[in-house]
Amino acid sequence: MRNETRKTLRRILAAVLVIVFVVSVQNAPITAYAQEQEMIWTHPGDGWHYLVGTDIRVKIENNAISIYGTGAIPDFDYWKLYERPWAGTKAESVYIESTITSIGSYAFYEMKELRYINMYTSTFVKDLTCFDKIGYKPIYRIFEGPVNTEMIGTIPYTSLDSIKTMAQSMYNGSSYILDTKEKAQEFQNSTNPTITNVFYAGEQIQRWPDEKPDPDENKNVPWYFIEVYGNGNVATPICRLSELTPNASLKVSAQKRYQGRACYEAYAAFIEDYTFAATFNITVLKGEREIGRSYSMQVERVVEQTDTELMYVLTIPEEFRLAGRQFRLLAIGKGVVNIYDDLDVDDATITFATQTPTTAYALVYK
Repeated sequence: MRNETRKTLRRILAAVLVIVFVVSVQNAPITAYAQEQEMIWTHPGDGWHYLVGTDIRVKIENNAISIYGTGAIPDFDYWKLYERPWAGTKAESVYIESTITSIGSYAFYEMKELRYINMYTSTFVKDLTCFDKIGYKPIYRIFEGPVNTEMIGTIPYTSLDSIKTMAQSMYNGSSYILDTKEKAQEFQNSTNPTITNVFYAGEQIQRWPDEKPDPDENKNVPWYFIEVYGNGNVATPICRLSELTPNASLKVSAQKRYQGRACYEAYAAFIEDYTFAATFNITVLKGEREIGRSYSMQVERVVEQTDTELMYVLTIPEEFRLAGRQFRLLAIGKGVVNIYDDLDVDDATITFATQTPTTAYALVYK
């Protein structure tokens, strides 16, 4: 089976080099929308702003932004953030109607006072720049809406996936409030480590039986006190070195995470007749002694390549396990996509061998 995999790698290597370059360019963090198409906003007064050629309209009043219409909030040029209708305001909250299909790059970037984001599961978050560098401890109220799906080749990527992609990477004390306890649990447990500070709308601080709620409603909910009631960021070990190729000097860790669009496009190019399941990051570390002129300390360094091929065992998420199902991993390296077929017969794990373990993986099956 390994020989067949190596033959496959040789056949696709040249094509991969081209495709990875293309998708990397397509995934550039600063989009060209504002350069390719002139963005014109009109300001008739009374706090209203209209995007010419669309029915997107914005109301700004009392430090609050409300966005209505059908379609996308466009990408903004990093060097022209002053073109945003809300530029220069000290807005603390934003409401985004459920019919807004997506939030463009840099839409609310560096809005230091922005802390309350109200949006629906039906809206795509374009990338991490949308809400990057906003106020500390922002609260995202995620209302239930029809989840929209974008197909990247044969891989479905949903608007809810895009929100989870953002949530897994925010480290500014963000909280996420969903409609029900079940929705909150599913959202939180969709990654590993789990997403931090996820609550449901009806959740209250647990008080003593004879203790009355605080007259200030903000003091009755846990997301205003995440230092005490914060949750998530729970990691479950899901990858290890196989007993067949032990190496005591190496430490293996894996995260179940959503990837960037360029990764999905590369996976889609080589998924063949398999079905997409989930994405992971696997990291291999090695402890080394670092010695300087006046110090000596133990450090852990990322291992990009091992001297020999080692075998790794990755746990398959329960929802994808089925007797007789065939799994493989698609791994993105530096200019290549490696394909690893399962080397074990356990329906709960996939075993693969590689010399380049630290990278992003997609689990696929048929």
